[in-house]
Amino acid sequence: MKVTKCLTIGLVLGVVANVMDFIVQGNLLAGYYTQAPFRQDSNMVYMVVGDFVAAFVFTWVYLKVAKSFAAGPVGGAVMGFYAGVLVTFPANIFIHLMIANFPYGLSWIWTGYGIVWYVIAGAIAGAMNKN
Repeated sequence: MKVTKCLTIGLVLGVVANVMDFIVQGNLLAGYYTQAPFRQDSNMVYMVVGDFVAAFVFTWVYLKVAKSFAAGPVGGAVMGFYAGVLVTFPANIFIHLMIANFPYGLSWIWTGYGIVWYVIAGAIAGAMNKN
């Protein structure tokens, strides 16, 4: 795997992830995060860095398994779908079971959004992965 390809795709996905999370988590779902069990003193820098870490981890895995899927954005989106299901479900449902007052509906929203996040990341990675 070429390091420059991994860095380039990872950086692009990190920017896309942060824009998506700003819109979805920071605006559309913001009402959920103003009440228990969510902290009100979170440092947003960690959220931004976390998106970049997630983007680089996804990119690394994508580049390792890309040959198992069709080339281009469609193959990347399929890989992203599998990764999204693997990463988000049932983990988000377990969060509801383990944390008091965690909204059950938000568990499903996170699951759906997470799958969409990974499908978009996969499609972009597939489009950028020129063999």
